[in-house]
Amino acid sequence: MERQLSPVIVFSFSRKECEVQAMEISSLDLTDSREKFLIQDVFCNAIALLSEEDRKLPQVESLLPILKNGIGIHHSGLLPIIKEALFATETFSMGLNMPAKTVLFTAVRKFDGKVHRWLSSGEYIQMSGRAGRRGLDKRGVVILVLESSIGADIAKNIIKGDADPLNSEFRLTYNMVLNLFRVEGINPEFMLERS
Repeated sequence: MERQLSPVIVFSFSRKECEVQAMEISSLDLTDSREKFLIQDVFCNAIALLSEEDRKLPQVESLLPILKNGIGIHHSGLLPIIKEALFATETFSMGLNMPAKTVLFTAVRKFDGKVHRWLSSGEYIQMSGRAGRRGLDKRGVVILVLESSIGADIAKNIIKGDADPLNSEFRLTYNMVLNLFRVEGINPEFMLERS
């Protein structure tokens, strides 16, 4: 973090990649002795809530050394109690408010359950939108690690393409209209015009 790019969110597209890549940079020491002490204190308090058996899980035992160096992991396979740190799959970008100065993509290709495909522009927008902290950074930094096989047109579409279409699931029912008539102080016509 010599170029003052931290905090950084690194997006990987598999649980295993998250863990492997976090371990690969675990020799980086991003915290001072006071922070290490505080991290250990929070970690020990959190795992004290676990059963003795759960405390011995490899996932739990391997976490403290990297956390103390300022590196965290987050993916859907972690125990909820240890999801208080971060190296993330794309699920992190959905609905969690944790902006960073820098966002790093380890790849722009992902497996969607059926095939390996390029990120959509909407996925890229959602994840890269984490870069830059309001009121703290003049701009956010986004770093992409690109495969040599990616063409300029594909890269351009990922970065500058249209956002994914937004399709409303809202369905107006007779019941909703009747309920609006029952609520005092609400003009149902006004509400329906703006829905």
